[in-house]
Amino acid sequence: MLSRRSFLHTTGSATAVALAAFRADGLSRIEAAGRRVENVAASDVAADESYWREIQQGFTLDRTIINLNNGGCSPSPRVVHEAFKRYLDISNQAPVYHMWQILEPNIESVRRRLASEFGCDPEELAITRNASEALQTAQLGIDLKPGDEVVTTNQDYGRMLTTWDQRVRRDGIRLKKISFPVPPPSMDDLATRLLSALTPATKVLHFCHITNLTGQIFPVKKICDEARRRGVKTIVDGAHAFAQFPFKATDLGCDYYGTSLHKWLLAPIGTRFLYVRKSKIEKLWPMMAAPPEMNANIRKFEEIGTHPAANHNAIAEALTFHQGIRIDRKAARLR
Repeated sequence: MLSRRSFLHTTGSATAVALAAFRADGLSRIEAAGRRVENVAASDVAADESYWREIQQGFTLDRTIINLNNGGCSPSPRVVHEAFKRYLDISNQAPVYHMWQILEPNIESVRRRLASEFGCDPEELAITRNASEALQTAQLGIDLKPGDEVVTTNQDYGRMLTTWDQRVRRDGIRLKKISFPVPPPSMDDLATRLLSALTPATKVLHFCHITNLTGQIFPVKKICDEARRRGVKTIVDGAHAFAQFPFKATDLGCDYYGTSLHKWLLAPIGTRFLYVRKSKIEKLWPMMAAPPEMNANIRKFEEIGTHPAANHNAIAEALTFHQGIRIDRKAARLR
């Protein structure tokens, strides 16, 4: 159990700065709105325009347009954006000290909170700059030799398909893209299409948790469990899934999972995470070099050189805002 002394040592003085944000107007209004609907079913809250008007007031938006693309980049709530700017100001006072010694250690607090929300061990979660970086770490870090096969779909994200195409050109692997109708006849049909494409040469199965093209959700655990039984590694693109609808890591069963935090979690732009099953960390190469003593350390995937602390520290405020709404209410409202 984390002692009070250890907690204070880990979080440092920057936590006091963050606590001021917890009392900001945006979070207070969400808490008050939440108390009003505390015992109301999520489906009923979804239709409560008064409740969602309170949530809306937490954002500073351009009211001359309607944003229909939160899936690309969502605006952060005011409390998140203000925290982000505040951390930048603190960093700029004396970056070598304030950024590295005061703010940077707080990534561990953020890691623990994200891992709790996702339902994994903190030692399986790396905080990255975007979902493409997270997924490419898995795509480029798995050892593959000429003739090894990767199975994916023709509706996966373009950047991820481009990454596999480069491995085809560079490493001589084979890439198989399957198609599926939208909507599929059933979840079983969707799983069968992917699993029936596997062959003895297949080493990796890569697919979306929810596609950005149509919003099709996949039966992830059924696919991953069977792939593992056949000795095939699974990479799941969850860029649009985390914080949009309820699930935990145990509901997935995949080996690698990459997601965005500046989409549905409403965190600052340039924040994502990579989940790697603990047994897979040591054999997965990081995109940027890390020393051999970090081979089994999830933090090797964060070895990118100098980077700002403000982005990842403000994730904490985004998590608080998100949890104040509750994921079941958010999912019901979106649907």
